[in-house]
Amino acid sequence: MYEAFDLIRLVEKLPLKICALATWGDSFILSTFSSKNEAHLLVYIIKESTDYDKIYEAKLTKTLKKFTPKPITQLAVIPEHSIFLGLSDGEVFYADLDTFAIINRLSRSKGAVHFAVDWQKLRAHGGFRRELRISIVTKKKLQLYEYKRSTFVLTKADLNFPDTPRACAWVGDSLIVCIKKELYHVTVEGDNKELFSIGANRSEPCLLPLMNGDILVLRDEQQISLDSNAKPTQPSALVWSELPSQIEHIHPYIVGLLPRGIEVRALEQKIQVQSLKPTDVIKFIASSKNTLIASQTQVYKLEPKEYDQQVSQLVQGKQFELALQIAELVQEPEEEKRFRKDGILRRFAFHQFTQHKFEESLKNYLQIKEDPVHVIGLYPHLLPSDLRMALSQSHPTKPPTLSGVDLEEGTKHLITYLTQMRYQEQQKLQPYQKGEIELPEEEVKKLGERLQLIDTTLLKCYVKTSNSTLIGSLVRLRDNHLHLAESERILRNEDKFQELVDLYSSKGLHKKALQLLFQFSRGPSGPLSGVWPTIGYLQNLGPQSTDLILEYSKWVIKESPDDALRIFTEDIAEVQSLPREQVLEHLQSCAPNLTIPYLEHIIKQWLDTTPKFHNKLVQLYAKKVKTLLAQYKTKNQDRPRERAGEEPGELGVLRSKLLQFLSVSKHYVAAEHISSLPEDDLFEERALLLSRLGRHEVTLTIYAHVLKEPEMAEEYCRKNYDPEREESREVYLSLIKMYLCPPDLREYGIRLPEGSQPEANVEDALRVLTAHHNLIDTAKVMDLLPSETPLCNIQGFLTTVLQERTLHRRRTQLLRSLLLAEHLQVQQQRIKNQAPHFTIHEETFCPVCKKRLGTSAFARHPDGTIEHYFCAKEKLFHEQDTQKPVTDTNPF
Repeated sequence: MYEAFDLIRLVEKLPLKICALATWGDSFILSTFSSKNEAHLLVYIIKESTDYDKIYEAKLTKTLKKFTPKPITQLAVIPEHSIFLGLSDGEVFYADLDTFAIINRLSRSKGAVHFAVDWQKLRAHGGFRRELRISIVTKKKLQLYEYKRSTFVLTKADLNFPDTPRACAWVGDSLIVCIKKELYHVTVEGDNKELFSIGANRSEPCLLPLMNGDILVLRDEQQISLDSNAKPTQPSALVWSELPSQIEHIHPYIVGLLPRGIEVRALEQKIQVQSLKPTDVIKFIASSKNTLIASQTQVYKLEPKEYDQQVSQLVQGKQFELALQIAELVQEPEEEKRFRKDGILRRFAFHQFTQHKFEESLKNYLQIKEDPVHVIGLYPHLLPSDLRMALSQSHPTKPPTLSGVDLEEGTKHLITYLTQMRYQEQQKLQPYQKGEIELPEEEVKKLGERLQLIDTTLLKCYVKTSNSTLIGSLVRLRDNHLHLAESERILRNEDKFQELVDLYSSKGLHKKALQLLFQFSRGPSGPLSGVWPTIGYLQNLGPQSTDLILEYSKWVIKESPDDALRIFTEDIAEVQSLPREQVLEHLQSCAPNLTIPYLEHIIKQWLDTTPKFHNKLVQLYAKKVKTLLAQYKTKNQDRPRERAGEEPGELGVLRSKLLQFLSVSKHYVAAEHISSLPEDDLFEERALLLSRLGRHEVTLTIYAHVLKEPEMAEEYCRKNYDPEREESREVYLSLIKMYLCPPDLREYGIRLPEGSQPEANVEDALRVLTAHHNLIDTAKVMDLLPSETPLCNIQGFLTTVLQERTLHRRRTQLLRSLLLAEHLQVQQQRIKNQAPHFTIHEETFCPVCKKRLGTSAFARHPDGTIEHYFCAKEKLFHEQDTQKPVTDTNPF
């Protein structure tokens, strides 16, 4: 125990008997009773004493003799409203605190035995408001009042009980009521719930509302804290050494009036702080700005000791929580107060650590933002021994030696602490890294060193707790601050080579990572064996590491070419952004067989439209097809040739791809590839290239005479016919021309075997002419037909053409007549709509005589006004008589 209060006598040996006590500010009121049965009210003010041996003294400022006929047994002061309440002779009254004149007596409170005051702070628009209300205990009833407009108003009907309550107190919007020896939780609506007894040894109830909305109740020697719902707020009760008659809260203490003296305890910690032994029996206690206690003849002031002295004593006694509460009361600048509290918390955290309360200790260290090196130094094997030894000098005692279960538990909580500390340090550094704020270079350096210590220690903790998942997560962080050499040593010692690769990656040491992957690729089965770890690593490097990718892809290509291609074709942003020309050159030099798959992927999957890549793919297709075709022709000289793309094996697959690509792609340059095709083969490919150049006649010649595929020729015409384009509107005419007048193919670089030169094919020409006569210029085709063509061969064609022309002419004439008739109807409707018109009905009145027009003769003015003819005529004559100029046209 230590001394928290001094007991200072203010009023000594009063010749009156004290019945009640109340205090506010530096003043207090005593309700007294004389030997002549007279009730007096004494008002004192507390001031500093002029005597050397006294600190304070009480000066009597007002004596109100015979203030009430009977003694006042209960007092309560409400300084905010300048009133005080009293209970005398079973009736509650309230009086002015300045004049001490009784304002009013609550007449319905007759028979009162107790009252309770609730002065609560309520949230309101724009801030807070205070509400004063009281509850009065009468015979088997409870009355509730609110203070409104300087008067107390009864707000609820009486709450009835089976017996007269002995005491009550407000808790939130409800009350705790004691009936006989039982406590009840009662709402203002009258609902009640039984709680518990005040104890067999307690004769009078004791209830104390707290400022935080809770309430303290006594059950024998036990003090129980309840919330507004009458639920206990603490797991255990405070136990007094004897039965207190009254208690009072003086933050952070609770003072109890015991039969043999005064006991002071810490409210939250429940420890006994001080025991005071006045010379007489203390009956009353009241607290506001000052805390006063009184016997029947004397009044004392409980004066707190200097708070900074109390803090020193509490820290010395290792009562850190209470010391923190007292430190809040010290009157000093905020900066100094924060420094004081941080010092207490630092010692408290170390004390908790020595008690192996790791979670609470590290939370306190985090709260004061302790340098993490001091916290880490509490643990063995995380810092160099000489540094740890130097740090231990700053602690009150030698740090405990942790091992076994304690070390494991402490390490887990250290991980939590370091993770939170890391977040806080990152939050300081990130705005600087983003350029949002400026920081001194020295501070940036310290932040970096602190983060390096935190991350490296986290890695050690993860290794000690065998948490491989968190090890990987930490080393993969792009913003990790791990110390490279130390982390490398830790991971190698633990055989964490996958994590070491990730560490190198996060630090940008890609060459070291790739060298390590190459080293383990040929090792036994494991996470780093084979080519796939290297492939995955290379895929994620991006274009800034192109040279490194190309260098380390070589051994992968040699080991597994098909898998190696994934380095350059994976559908992720890093791979797609690689320089494709450089990749293509690399593949051509070290893996020519991968160039076609690579080009196919970037063109078909990534939709690359670069002409260079499209031309290269055509070139590679054609080169490969020519080689395979030569081999095929050598092996199958006597075998009939299959259609292009239907050859067996790789030749058919590649040629089909080539034909498909030539048909679909719009980005290769056809002129660059015609000269590379053989003169005596690959005619289908040549036809597609010539088609792309718009050389329809040569293309159709190949289909019609070389390949002898009239269906392909007509399909070509169907695809390319366009009446809006001059070069495509006569494609069918070109086909007929090729049938009737085949050209010399040698002029187009096509060489056919002897005896295979094309001949005129009148039959197919007439077939095309008959099928597509509506798309062909009749006059031009008649000029192409040989003069010896029998008329019967073209009779069907001519008949159809003439019939269609005649039908077309008739349709045109009919359409012209219909359009003319429609035009005339529209003109007639327009004239009708534009003609002036008006309607006269039963409700139409003459504006002159105000009578209906009916069927009488009328006149209409140019402005649309309609009048009786007679009225208009009279109006006109009247205007002429008065020689007024007539501005309107005569309506007649």
